[in-house]
Formats: sequence, structure tokens, C-alpha cells
Amino acid sequence: MTSAQSPEGAVHYRADMVLTAEEARVSERHFMNWERGPFSHLIRLAVPDFAVPRGFRFVANGHLIDGLLSAEVYCDTLTGVSGNHLDQDPIVADLVTSGWIEFLEGKEKHSVKPGQICVRDTKASWEFSCAPATTAHVISIPRHLVLPHIGSRRALGRAHIADVDVPEVRFFVNFLEAIKKSGSELEGSVAARNMARDACATLFSHIISERPGSALSDHPRAVVVAARSVIEENLESGDLSPPMVARSVGVSLRTLHRCFSASDDSVMAFARRRRLQKAHDELVTLGSAAGMSEIAARWHFSDASHFIRHFKAAYGATPAAYVRERRK
Repeated sequence: MTSAQSPEGAVHYRADMVLTAEEARVSERHFMNWERGPFSHLIRLAVPDFAVPRGFRFVANGHLIDGLLSAEVYCDTLTGVSGNHLDQDPIVADLVTSGWIEFLEGKEKHSVKPGQICVRDTKASWEFSCAPATTAHVISIPRHLVLPHIGSRRALGRAHIADVDVPEVRFFVNFLEAIKKSGSELEGSVAARNMARDACATLFSHIISERPGSALSDHPRAVVVAARSVIEENLESGDLSPPMVARSVGVSLRTLHRCFSASDDSVMAFARRRRLQKAHDELVTLGSAAGMSEIAARWHFSDASHFIRHFKAAYGATPAAYVRERRK
């Protein structure tokens, strides 16, 4: 298994294990390599006998940020135990996208299916098994970062299952997507890494906490980060609006506006700047062949004159003059 790490603390993490059928028969010795690293809470791992003839593959690709792992994982059939009864064992979430994962602890059994997330404290030991070719987004965060945010310790020691359309989970997923897109910023800023870990710990706590309400507005900067990710993905959509962004992120419209106000911005002002940047890039690429009406329509300016006015305010010249100046 291999991983790639940068010295600054934020890493692009990749792990890849491929076992032949012969190697899968003695898979336990190969999994001993997992004793160190973000999957060290997984013990007694083995490829079941019925799956041995097919061999085994495991791939994880994502980010490891000062102990916070966020990675897309592919895993063939595997059994084992999640949790060592150690204080340093992390809080882990598995958001299943295909296949399934089953967790068993005493008489408590959970089957996590596509579109569901399972959050658990791995200080409790859970036997688990997963289906062939299971894919999941796995998030792991040091336990001591989550504990201060939990209202009652009784919330720990259990597995918490939720559907992906639950507001807290939807917000969490959008925040993880924003983290994935912010690798360079995280590598260059200790403050950004601390914010990502703190926000992630808070979101974990609100998924598993017994306290009523999600209190997502506790982290307005995290709301803005997640909302901007949604906006970026929908710049070409005519449906882009504050209500749509709020629904996608998993917060109320009032919370969304309040969080943007705290950053001296607004939802649609950010969207307009990003659309204007996209229009600028297209104009530079096409040059004199660019059609103002077509560009204005594609990036949802009401008409060419509206687009030209905003372009001049941002870049100091009309689009036509801007292109002429660049060609000199």
C-alpha cells in the first residue's frame, strides 16, 4: 500500500493494494502493513474464503489533513474489526455509494446501503464485512477533536445511520466536496487546515449528538465554503438561486444569507463574479470571434448590454476593447 504526502501537513493521500488469489489466501499478513496510518483502527482483516479465487483490491484516494482523512474508497470483499478500544482510535464515517457494509457489535447490527452514512466511534469494536466492489466516501477524524462538541457521551459507543438527504449529512457531503477542491489552499495555510478539521469535527458531532437541532450556523465560514462549491458546480444552470443553494447545502435560506453577510458577500454576488470570470475566460479564448449575446446568454446575464456593463466595471474596458488590447 502506498501513500503520497507533502511536508506542509496537508496531503494528497492514495493507497492501493492488489492481491492475487494466492496472496489472498494469506491476506492477514499483507494487512499487517495497515498498523500505521489512517486505517490503523482496522484489525483482524481477512479476505473470506469464498472471495479468495477472485483476488482482492483496495484503493483509497483523497486527502489526509493533520489526522483528518477524507477519501474515496473502493474495496473488494473484506471482513475484520473496526476499533481497538484505544483512546486514540478515531471517529469514522462511511458514506456508501455502491455495495454495502455491515457492522455488528454485540446484538446491534447495521447494514449501510448506498445513499446512507454510518458514523461511529471506533473506540468501540465493530465487526464488519463489505460486499464485493463496495465504494464509499470514508472520513476519519481524531476522536479528541470531536468529543468537546458532543453534548452527551452517551451518543458514543453506537453506530449512527442516516440517509444522505438529511440536512446535516447533505451539508457534510458538500463540505467534503469543498475540501477536495481546496487542496492547494489547505497545503499553504495552517489556518485553513485548522478550520477544515474544526468544522468537520463539529459536523460529525451534530450527526451523532443527542442534542436537538443541527446548529450548522455554528460555522458560517464552513457554510460559505460548501455553498461556493455548489455554486461553482451550477454556474451554467438557470436554476441557480439562493433557495437552490440552501437546499443543496442543507441549511435554511436565512442561515445561508447570514453566513454570506458575515463574509461581506452575498450568494448571487459571488455567483455573478464567477460567471463573469467564466465569460472573461471564454472571451479571451475566442477573441474577435466571440459573440457577446451568446456569451451573455450562456453565463446568464440578462442581455449583451448587461454583460458589457458588468464586464467593464470589473476589467476596466468593454469586452471588444479588452480583446483588441490583448491582441496588440
